[in-house]
Amino acid sequence: MIASLKSLADRMRRAFGSSEGEEAVLKARLDRRSGADLLRRKRIKVAAMAILFGVVSAAIDLPLPAEDALRLARAQLRTRPTPPDIVMIAIDDFTLNELGQPMPNRHQDSAVIEKLVQAGAKTIVFDRAHADPDSSENDAEFARTLAKHRGKVWLGMSPGNQIGFQKSEPIFPVEAFRLAAPQASMVGYFSPFSLSLQIPTEVEYKGIKYPAISAVLAGYRGPAARFRPDLAFNLNTIRTYSYLDVLRGRVGAKEFAGKSVIIGNTFIDSRDMHRHPIYGKVSGTYYQIISANTLLRGQPIDLMWFPAMLIAAALIITQALSRRRSMGVLWLPVAALPLAAFILDEYTVNIDMISAFLALIFAAIGFSRINSKYFSAGIDAMTTTAISSEKANADSDVFALKIANLSELSEEWSSRDIGDFVNTLIGYVKGPGEVGDIAFERDVLIWLAPRMENVELERHTDGLALMLNTAISHDWQSSNGAPAIGVDTNHDLPVALRIKKAMQAADEAATRGVRFIINDAAHLEARNQRLELIRLLEKGLRERDIGVAYQPKIDLASGRIVGAETLIRWRPGGGELINPQDLVLAAEAGDRINELTLLVMESALIDGKQAIALDPRFKLAVNMSAKSLSDTHLLFDIMTMLGRYNFPPENLTLELTETAKLEDHRIAPQIAALKARGIGLSIDDFGTGESNLEYIEKLPSSELKIDKKFVQHMAKSDESRAVVRATIEIAHSLGKVVVAEGVEDLEVAATLRAMGCDQAQGYLFSQAIGMPELLAMMGGGRAALNA
Repeated sequence: MIASLKSLADRMRRAFGSSEGEEAVLKARLDRRSGADLLRRKRIKVAAMAILFGVVSAAIDLPLPAEDALRLARAQLRTRPTPPDIVMIAIDDFTLNELGQPMPNRHQDSAVIEKLVQAGAKTIVFDRAHADPDSSENDAEFARTLAKHRGKVWLGMSPGNQIGFQKSEPIFPVEAFRLAAPQASMVGYFSPFSLSLQIPTEVEYKGIKYPAISAVLAGYRGPAARFRPDLAFNLNTIRTYSYLDVLRGRVGAKEFAGKSVIIGNTFIDSRDMHRHPIYGKVSGTYYQIISANTLLRGQPIDLMWFPAMLIAAALIITQALSRRRSMGVLWLPVAALPLAAFILDEYTVNIDMISAFLALIFAAIGFSRINSKYFSAGIDAMTTTAISSEKANADSDVFALKIANLSELSEEWSSRDIGDFVNTLIGYVKGPGEVGDIAFERDVLIWLAPRMENVELERHTDGLALMLNTAISHDWQSSNGAPAIGVDTNHDLPVALRIKKAMQAADEAATRGVRFIINDAAHLEARNQRLELIRLLEKGLRERDIGVAYQPKIDLASGRIVGAETLIRWRPGGGELINPQDLVLAAEAGDRINELTLLVMESALIDGKQAIALDPRFKLAVNMSAKSLSDTHLLFDIMTMLGRYNFPPENLTLELTETAKLEDHRIAPQIAALKARGIGLSIDDFGTGESNLEYIEKLPSSELKIDKKFVQHMAKSDESRAVVRATIEIAHSLGKVVVAEGVEDLEVAATLRAMGCDQAQGYLFSQAIGMPELLAMMGGGRAALNA
């Protein structure tokens, strides 16, 4: 169904001669003056703020804990054993208890070095500075041992550091040891919460560069860099031997042959104990080992946050420049970047991505807020906020299309059906003319189109309304979604105000049952007059001085007066006569139609009893909007009034007029109640508005009145005569009395009588007159046809 409607829309575009090239040119022109520029500026602003937020957060390490946690999660997925090339000798609590010392002395360190050298160890590194002197004999022995194995044994050092208010002093071995052996840096920098560690491959102190212990163990010769140890290495797989066992010769030489050996503190009170995020408290020496194994896998490269942020910025800018509301492109990095980081970890390449995620989230929230504020949910349209402006636009007319009963349609359709319905109507609206962005507000579509001359504007608007009405009735099988269009042409007013005025005009068109209303100077003047009329009406209702008159209904066969139609004849304050039709429209617009109906009926019932006294068969007719049939309160008041004035219900006829569709399920109970009381129903102005054959079915009336425009054209129009004749035949076949309105000459009256029309009224017989004049005519008994 929707596909067929879209196909019809495409045909309409071709019919109006709009080629793809022309549409592209029109689109470019309209973008410059539509809400597209506004949204693009706001999107670019959001994009700039999102990217700036991401860059600043990365520059100040705001997401560092989250980044470390993400790296740790990747490391746990990549857990692996450590290679056997590096061996740990632990100065543990067992060693110190057996030795009965707070730390091994220099003599014992010398003995361990000799055993390791004899076992074939490639490199021996102390994760200790040996900065405190021992006995002179032990220190001298240790210095000789270091000198003996110069280049094979390394001692720890630290150049000192200051972080905030915390300052650490440089730590170096005793001068004799420093001259006999090279030193390696023990420095490492833990991140907040100790979730990660950074180790420099070398440090500099007083112009001298010192390699890191991990660099010495790995034999690293690459450029200086800070890197993160790969926490995927399983610390439990590091080959570890007790210092005491090595000292006492309880470890075989093959365990050290060709390997690098690191000697470090692991006893519980050591200041070199740190919290590992996976294994709990561990010695800093273990970090040196996994750092060395990280270097053995390749030169670490830290790309930091730049690649992820560049990707995020590119996608954010792409989204900002796009007209699409979908933000799926922003979520691609959420899946792609973690996978890329996981793969790069295997090649010792690090990328940070949390700052990019923060930028993407910031952008997504900003774009979502723009979408919620400037776009209608589920509809391919903006909100009025997007196209509103406090500036005037003299080049455009403002259109508003009200979709009548859309809320009721939504009860039968799903939200997707409603969205498809409105989106396809949007396709129609964009088809015939130069239309840019369209806004949707509740049940109204709003758009701006190039300014037209009055005649062209009326033709264009009427054609669009007819096309939409045909489409809705045909493709959606709906007779309840009639469109009504309001157009504002007050080009000097701000666009925002004109949008409101166009919506008001569309509401008024829907209420009055017309296809469109153009809110121009003439309409504004008419509206002001209507507002003044509403004010006068309210005064007249309060003071109950609204007058009535009666136009006789004549039986064409006998010429006898058989009834009369009650008409409003009112001169407020003795001034000019108010047009009854304008008064009724004002009453409907001011929601006072029921009060006016009751006031007229009360006057009619009081006067009508006098006519019934002369002729008990006299039928008094009072006009009432067919919509009022659904108002049970009004009908109750009418019934009460009949009882109060003791007026026979069978002598009352309600002449129902309507220009809009009726909902028979709402009026059926009231019609049944009226018929049960004997009150007659008449369809007024048959053949105009919505008064057609379908109306006869929904309103089972006893009388049908042919509209005067057909009656008055009978003398000159064969078509009008045919319509009148057919109407009389149809009405008689349904058992209804036929009344012809607007009879003004004898020839028409004679023709109607020949066609079998039952009754007539018009200036030929009498204008609307007061009840005394009507009673005089009835009492005189003169034949109306001879009047």
